[in-house]
Amino acid sequence: MERNQLIAVVVIVVVIGSAGAYLLLAPPAVVLAEDQSILFETIGLPDYLDPHKDYESAGTDVTFNVYETLFTYPFGTAETNPTEPLLAESVEISADGLTYTFTLRQGVTFHDGTPFNATCVQMNFWRMLGRGWDDGWGPVWMVAEPILGGAAVEDAVYEYGDGSAEHIAAWENWVENVSAVVVNSEFEVEINLAYAYAAFIPAITYMVGGMISPTYFMAHGGMSPVSDDYYLDNHMCGTGPYIFDEWIDNDRLTVVLNENYWREAEAKARNPYAGTITEVTWKVNEDYNSRSLNLQAGTTDMCDWSLPNAYDVWNNVTTRGDGTLQSLLPDVKLWTGTPNYNVMFLGFNMNEYLNYSGEIVENPFQDWELRTAISYAFDYDALIDNIMNGIATPLAGCIPAGLFGFNEDLLPYEQDMTDAVTHWNLAMDNGLDDIFANNSYQVNIYYNSGNDAREAASLLIKQAIEDIIADPASEDPSSPITIDTFGLEWASYLYQVRNRQLPVFFLGWAPDYADADNYVGPFVKSIGTYPSRMGLQGSTGEGDVVWDHELVDGWIDDAAQETDPATREGIYHDILDAIFEHNAFIWGYQGVEFHVEGGWMNGYVFNAMHNEYFYDYYKVA
Repeated sequence: MERNQLIAVVVIVVVIGSAGAYLLLAPPAVVLAEDQSILFETIGLPDYLDPHKDYESAGTDVTFNVYETLFTYPFGTAETNPTEPLLAESVEISADGLTYTFTLRQGVTFHDGTPFNATCVQMNFWRMLGRGWDDGWGPVWMVAEPILGGAAVEDAVYEYGDGSAEHIAAWENWVENVSAVVVNSEFEVEINLAYAYAAFIPAITYMVGGMISPTYFMAHGGMSPVSDDYYLDNHMCGTGPYIFDEWIDNDRLTVVLNENYWREAEAKARNPYAGTITEVTWKVNEDYNSRSLNLQAGTTDMCDWSLPNAYDVWNNVTTRGDGTLQSLLPDVKLWTGTPNYNVMFLGFNMNEYLNYSGEIVENPFQDWELRTAISYAFDYDALIDNIMNGIATPLAGCIPAGLFGFNEDLLPYEQDMTDAVTHWNLAMDNGLDDIFANNSYQVNIYYNSGNDAREAASLLIKQAIEDIIADPASEDPSSPITIDTFGLEWASYLYQVRNRQLPVFFLGWAPDYADADNYVGPFVKSIGTYPSRMGLQGSTGEGDVVWDHELVDGWIDDAAQETDPATREGIYHDILDAIFEHNAFIWGYQGVEFHVEGGWMNGYVFNAMHNEYFYDYYKVA
């Protein structure tokens, strides 16, 4: 690969810190490429660019490089506790854990020139609870629930609707009469909580806590429940190292270097090559073969490498090394082997009826016996060993191994066709054949196109049902059942999941913050991200027992507020047992890092809480 060359010199920096002076040595001199733009081929672009509203990984990968939060994860490390002050200089937490007083960074400006100060923080929190709901699918729950008075706003949204008169009234009362976010001075802001919540700073380190220029959002929609987000859905204005440039729908999204980034000197003291990358473009390419060939040819710099094709690049070496040790390809870097906190799962739609493009049909997956039959028939070994090529670990619930609250005594399902057929026959006795008849003996399974692993997993669901029916001991349906799988473009797939249109859906969950509450809330709480889509509240389990949402939701609230670790862990174990026995999900696997990029790329550091921080990257010739 030919590249014009620029020589980088070695720099010695003396830093004065609390422990005295110490030296930071630049890496050995390298030959930098003249082209310092990055082209990243991906399977899908963000749902939104609004950090208060977007709630999926493609969006947070972009906003992480444009928007900044009060705290962040220590730069250049795998640390998942956000102890690094960013837009804040420091925080004092009251003895009772209810008041957080932030001293803010001075001299920071947004990309539109608006100065950052305490009023900006206050207005951003107001906007989060005004605009961050996305019809109940947004991430603002993690701010609203612990913050003083926020639960009333959340309750109004979930009971009456986003933007309803009740939501408007609750939000206006919260802004005007509840001292949740108080400006003490130009650079000091106080945030008051409804209850002591140790994960509050981690929660607002998720991109929902990203600071948008208030001048910008007031000029483009506002911050109240009656405002609109159309402009901020596809434009950005933060304080971060990159500035929004363009977004061409279903094609590409580009950000460019912030030449006046406030943290430049500090960043270069740690990494002399910080700020080298001048432009980053995410480009949609749903075809794995094309993505991988483009990377090997050097026409792209990074790509989503399909794990079913891991052995196209991985040499099976288990030591991570520097990116070259594990790669089969001479000009491609690979890092793998470190478990992350991502979980892959299949969610059953348990609502009584499904809407197939306006046609209302009964939902077979409302039957616990059918869900249990599929849970036994599913080939977990094939998913992990064949589809994921062993780059995953078994899972038995929403809290992954390595995180507080994980229950090592809760064992994953294993394939057992005898038990699968037993539960299938019980489902048939319950009237499953009549429901299939109402569906014209057709079962459709969907996945997001371009995600080869989820496409293959959808085929395992198809295979599980077909294997049950083919078993000589199973009760046959009155007519043959046709099972088809379909790929949907990412935005369309999300839309149909959120509107409860898919009978089953495959998704992965990457943590917003490294706390068990960030898993049980979205997976188990009745108003959570997935239960609200799946119809968990009102669904039936073994023996037609209705899910006790009041009991389990209460456990989740209790665990969030519990200060004794042993008691808190016990509550989480009860929650995991309850959702496991309900068979609302098939727990696929816990993820393992698998990062692929061009051999000329430098700056990658694994962190389970975020993807690439491009300000630390640079390209060599």
